[in-house]
Amino acid sequence: MQKKRYWPFPGLPDPGPIEKIKRIMRLTTLLLSAALLQTHATGRAQQVSITGRQLTLREIFKAIKDQTGYVVLNQKGVLSDARPIALSANDVPLLKFLELAFKSQPLEYMIQGKTILVTRKNQPTPVAGTTPATNVEAAPPPVNGVVRSADGKPMPGVTVVIVGQNKGTVTAANGAFTLEVAEGDLLRISAVGFLPLTVKRVNGNFVVVKDSQSGRPDHNDEGEAVSSLLSGSSALLSVRLAPSSSPLDEVQVMAYGTTTKRFNAGNISSISSKEIAKNPVNNVMEALQGKVPGLFIQQVTGQPGGAFTVRMRGAANLTTGATQPLIIVDGVRFPAGTLPLSTNTLYGTQSFLQGGSGLNYINPNDIESVDVLKDIDATAIYGSSGAYGVILITTKKARGNRQAFNANVYTGVSLMGKAPKLMNTEEYLMLRREALKNDNLQVSAQDLDLNGTWPEDRYTNWRKELMGKAAATTNVNLSYSGGAGNTNYLISGSLRNTGNIQRHTGANKDGSLRFALNTGTTNNKFNMSLTGTYLSSVNDMVPQDFSGSVMAVPNAPRPFNPDGSINWDAIGTNVNSTSFASNINKQYKNTTNNLLANATLTYRPTKSITLNSVFGYNTINGKELIGNPTSTFNPSNILAATQTVGILHQFSTRSITISPYGEYRKMIASRGNLSVKIGAEISNQVSQMTDITGTGFPSDALLVNPAIATSVVSKYELNEYRSIGTYGIVKFVWNEKYIANVNLRHDGSTKFGPGRRFGNFGSGALAWIFSEEKLLKDKLPALSYGKLRVSSGVVGGDAIGDFRYIETYQAMSGNYDGKTGLQPNALPNPILNWERNFNSEIGLELGFLDDKIMADFSYYLNRAGNQLLGQPLSSVTGYTSYTLNSDALIRNSGYEASITSNNIRKKHFSWTTRFNITVPESKLLRIPTQANQNSNYVLGKPVTGVLLYKYNGVNPETGYYSFTDGKGKTDDFSGSFTQADKTEFIDLAPKYYGSLTNSFTYKQFSLDFSINFTSRMGKNLLSNALLPFGIFGGNGSTMWLDRWQKPGDQTDIPKVSTQFGNFGRQMLFNESTGAYSDATYARLQNVSIRYTLSEALNKRLHLKNGSVYLQGQNLLTISKYNGLDPENLNPSVIPPLRVITAGINVTL
Repeated sequence: MQKKRYWPFPGLPDPGPIEKIKRIMRLTTLLLSAALLQTHATGRAQQVSITGRQLTLREIFKAIKDQTGYVVLNQKGVLSDARPIALSANDVPLLKFLELAFKSQPLEYMIQGKTILVTRKNQPTPVAGTTPATNVEAAPPPVNGVVRSADGKPMPGVTVVIVGQNKGTVTAANGAFTLEVAEGDLLRISAVGFLPLTVKRVNGNFVVVKDSQSGRPDHNDEGEAVSSLLSGSSALLSVRLAPSSSPLDEVQVMAYGTTTKRFNAGNISSISSKEIAKNPVNNVMEALQGKVPGLFIQQVTGQPGGAFTVRMRGAANLTTGATQPLIIVDGVRFPAGTLPLSTNTLYGTQSFLQGGSGLNYINPNDIESVDVLKDIDATAIYGSSGAYGVILITTKKARGNRQAFNANVYTGVSLMGKAPKLMNTEEYLMLRREALKNDNLQVSAQDLDLNGTWPEDRYTNWRKELMGKAAATTNVNLSYSGGAGNTNYLISGSLRNTGNIQRHTGANKDGSLRFALNTGTTNNKFNMSLTGTYLSSVNDMVPQDFSGSVMAVPNAPRPFNPDGSINWDAIGTNVNSTSFASNINKQYKNTTNNLLANATLTYRPTKSITLNSVFGYNTINGKELIGNPTSTFNPSNILAATQTVGILHQFSTRSITISPYGEYRKMIASRGNLSVKIGAEISNQVSQMTDITGTGFPSDALLVNPAIATSVVSKYELNEYRSIGTYGIVKFVWNEKYIANVNLRHDGSTKFGPGRRFGNFGSGALAWIFSEEKLLKDKLPALSYGKLRVSSGVVGGDAIGDFRYIETYQAMSGNYDGKTGLQPNALPNPILNWERNFNSEIGLELGFLDDKIMADFSYYLNRAGNQLLGQPLSSVTGYTSYTLNSDALIRNSGYEASITSNNIRKKHFSWTTRFNITVPESKLLRIPTQANQNSNYVLGKPVTGVLLYKYNGVNPETGYYSFTDGKGKTDDFSGSFTQADKTEFIDLAPKYYGSLTNSFTYKQFSLDFSINFTSRMGKNLLSNALLPFGIFGGNGSTMWLDRWQKPGDQTDIPKVSTQFGNFGRQMLFNESTGAYSDATYARLQNVSIRYTLSEALNKRLHLKNGSVYLQGQNLLTISKYNGLDPENLNPSVIPPLRVITAGINVTL
């Protein structure tokens, strides 16, 4: 039989996995060849060719610039005495060429970096920082300057102003500028993310002075790189700016650009690759847990490849599953929620991975930074897509030209995390006998655990038996980088293998290949950045979560024979206890591929105008094979072959994003910086899903092809979503103290019908850096930084499925007369329109003692109206629901605080503490009756809560649960409780959450640990049953040891019983306040210990740098919550795993 591979592009031939890899290698080779050719050209371009008889120096200088990238600067009038010359040069080295060109000229030249300074002969050029004896003229000629970064590259867009005057400029694409500077003037040179430099003109030359505005020197005492003056002569001012180490000057990625915390009027939280690297995780969301105020992340399952729930500032929509934040990776929209994995719960995939997560297919080691955009100023420019928050993920780019090879390898184990404590055999049998006694019953033939059939001295720890493996995990990351001239590149690859803690040999394995290429013209006017990542993942673990099976009877027979085969005789005696053994033989293989590519083009026609185009492409396609072979059935079942099942599930999601935009920058009166951006964004997303289910196979070997089965059912879905938006962004900064932002967007979405697809949205923000006011500087010297910011605006939302405005159809599950028919899928609503989200925020940022202590406080108020809801319909209409706009109104508000304290910072020892906390609040302000399809919706209460019966504990006389009805009457259980008797409300959303992180360094050693905390309510173990404990079939939590035993006992645990008549009482309890407990917890989320090799040891080992480290995740949990893991709160799902790893990181 020939197996047909899955190819997500119908109409095109399937190239197969090997051919796909070959194509990627060809593409990589092509791009690297281009880089190397550019590098080779750069090496050869230090030669000049020009021929002519009457060549002017201007013509010669133009040839030098075009052919080598060197910039020639001279003062006005210098070239007036120059004479035309005759030259015939063919690939002449630059230095030799300059000697020929200046041989008979009354001029001389000096080279600084890639700048050639031309002056008259006999004009002194003092060394930087010295003062010549000669005096300058009263009206000096303009000063020519050039600004470069620490790696020597020209810096465009740098602000150069004369302090206290309305004079200034910005540098051009090649980093050059010209400005008239008088004697005694202070010249301040600054750029986003870099240390500023202030120089003073003294006797015609320039010397470094302290930063006149902040009062702090432009250098530090820790030996870090500083901005410096390379040449301070009157003829050329050459400056090098170093990156700032201040948290206020760290670059933050925002919509279509970058900013810094200092000059940002919005609310953005940034997590660097350095912080991410301290976490041994496969999904970056796990590394972000607790680190970002306002961002709540819950790991739904500990299974490798499992799902995460992500919420930004609460549930903004009654359809809470649709309010995931927008995720953008390198300018490309990325699947935010679960992937379209198979939802066929009968065969385990949905309960197995809980839907999975697209970010499982992005290697955290490839991520440079994660920027979380929270307030309306930061998110409004993304329109409807950013209505529920935006997470920008930037992958690592090529930097610098030095060749380097890096290897980062770690290995370790994953273990079961926090889990319920269950009774042993002695305790279990004691309570079973007590249950029979309470019911006046005797041990029967069906009581295999008590009647001697099963030994009373046998004990099996089912959790250890089924989920007690120490799963090996290995991660290998390799990268090579380098470059020359204006071109640099990065190539990286990774291999990951994450084992399974369950009783099975499967694992989650993936490998990736990635490249990044940056290049540009020699004059830096045109730049191009290319990135590409391909990751392939294979998951062949058993498609079953055995968490619910650990409650098996502790003295039940072992389900496996000594040779590892299934003990079918034991399964036949008690299906409920040991039938999970057959699930071990289920077949599962999930192969998922992710291709992510980005191209960014930048052109600077003038120093004030920058044109950009961003092109992004992402596709995730996968194939799941799920099978129930004959080995999952008892050999005595002669019909097993007719019951075998094979499922082929294929899916693909593809996203294309095109974002052209332009920026105009203008300096106003030397104190104002104006930035205007105008652009558009076009996005197209297509998802496809195919399910083929076959039942009855002649051979297990054919399960991979469901079409061969006796009975075949197929399903196909195709959805396409397109959006387009045009926008404008205006930002104005005056005197580095006052900031104003305005964002406007015209948004269009295909989720709405003609005439209603477009909406206009926008926001505004103001910020005041009040610490720069002279009065506060004098009165509050300890206050080094203070900023007050406020933002407000409105943004649309389109959180509904595709094509709800037109009638759609789907294939019927059966057929008639051998033909498959169509049936309506949804009732159309052509007047659907945008949700409207009104968001506001006020924030206060403070810095003390030269920013050693930083604090950030925010209060947000969001109101979401015109809600898009699914209204249930009676089945007589032929439909189940109807999508409409409701005037339901939700208010989300809350407080966020974060504090960073550099407690100690010495040469050999440092200690830094970071703390953040979020206190959210939500209220349902308005919801019409016709849309109130959820009985838990209560006006004035959160939409994340439940309405419950009032539980009064266990009746001390009867031992039964006791409740109070809506009229205040207390009863054990009368059978007459209705919805009207639910008088209590419990909110299941967090009351508060946050983290505390401490970082220590001592010489080459470093220690980091984070403690995450969350306060919330959750279901307890008593509610995880249809009946109270006592019936033969399963074990129970040790909570039952505190049960009611005799009249007068005071306890919340009822008496044990074997009576099925307790079903009603248990159901009532499960919907009462007694079923919920305080799930507040504090967790040692992460520990990282690292030793960095000394410079001497690196030299002996021929390394540039190296380190060894130990890391741990989810190491300790402190909580009064009895039984379940307080994070995922589900006894039937594997909790977050405990991970311990050791690794080495070296660079050659």
